[in-house]
Amino acid sequence: MGGEGSMMHAIKSLKENRSLLKKRKLKSKDDVYGRKSITKLYFKKSTPRDINRIKKMMFIQKEKEKRGMFYAAIATVLLFFIFYLLLT
Repeated sequence: MGGEGSMMHAIKSLKENRSLLKKRKLKSKDDVYGRKSITKLYFKKSTPRDINRIKKMMFIQKEKEKRGMFYAAIATVLLFFIFYLLLT
C-alpha cells in the first residue's frame, strides 16, 4: 500500500523530537548563568496629572464602547422586528 514510507518517517521524526526534548534540562535563566539572579524593577512614578489624563481617556473609551453596544442592540432589535414583519 502507498503512504507507508511517509508514515514511518513521521513516526520516526516524532520519536527523535521527543528524545531531544527530554535531554533539555535547563529550565530558567538561573540554570544558564549558574547563579541566582536578583531582578529589581524600577517603575516610573506617575504624576497626578498623568493619572487623571489616563482616567479621562479610559472614561471616554468606555463611553464609546457603551454607545456602540447600544447602537448594535437597537439595530439587532430593528432587524428582528423587520424580519418578523416580512415573515408574517
